[in-house]
Amino acid sequence: MITDNCIFSGFSLNPSDHLRGNEAWLSERLEDHTSRFLLYSGGRPLMDISDNLRPAYKTVDQINSIMDQDVATIDWATIDWAFMGLDGDVAFFALGLAQKIATLPHEKFIDLRSAALQICADGFDSIPALLGRGKMLLEWNGRRHFCSCCGGMTKVQNGGYIRKCIRDGCGAEHFPRTDPVVIMLVICGDQCLMGRGIGWPERNYSALAGFMEPGETIEEATRREVFEEVGIKIGDVHYKMSQPWPFPSSLMIGVFAHALTTEIILDENELVDAIWIEKQQLREIIAKNQSHPLKIPPKIAIARNLLEEWLKQD
Repeated sequence: MITDNCIFSGFSLNPSDHLRGNEAWLSERLEDHTSRFLLYSGGRPLMDISDNLRPAYKTVDQINSIMDQDVATIDWATIDWAFMGLDGDVAFFALGLAQKIATLPHEKFIDLRSAALQICADGFDSIPALLGRGKMLLEWNGRRHFCSCCGGMTKVQNGGYIRKCIRDGCGAEHFPRTDPVVIMLVICGDQCLMGRGIGWPERNYSALAGFMEPGETIEEATRREVFEEVGIKIGDVHYKMSQPWPFPSSLMIGVFAHALTTEIILDENELVDAIWIEKQQLREIIAKNQSHPLKIPPKIAIARNLLEEWLKQD
């Protein structure tokens, strides 16, 4: 059974993509008093920390007050924003702030990883998917103010899902990118392979992972990455699940990779260590949580989902 409740999945709004190209409608909603804005600063969403961590949505009037300027004079073409979707008739937007603002006592800009961990501490929640998508769209828009074809200025279109070059003779359209990453749990019988990356805290291990290269299939990328990092040959590769990963804009493609060999030949440019772990040992690590000397990924990571799915298998 494919699991589709990884953190950062489960987007709860109606994307309403058919409305993104309606510039008049978007302009009206940007200044509509019922619209809600999720603010970001440096990729960190503004959160209400008063009770059960939640987004601190703002109205256009509140944004006007924060920015200390008249709403009618705001040039939305100079601000990084994206239309997120509809909840009923209410439009939601993500808005990137280039300046520091004064927040209320119960509000704080929080690192997205930390926010997701806190929100999902007691189980799956769809809010991180909203936070993650907003972050990815704003960061992409922020890096695409200039055309990569001619160097001209770009302007936002389609509610933040397209940036178009405004230079005469060019007019190139640029679209948000998603970087595919294979993350593989290498298994052999009742053992799975875990690695520790360079710079990771001591005793912290996770599944192997790597970016896909142009022209590769998921299976080819899996076999290449595993052999490069640990010298192990892979046979069958089975897709299990995927997860949007907004750091900055990846799609984690989770697979089970069946090992044909077991001898580890470590690429020390990639990993500090790699070890085989028995199923029973993994159960002990999960049961003891932080008290166990070996640490595995938190529930925020797809690697944790892969490990727990593997434990369910005979």
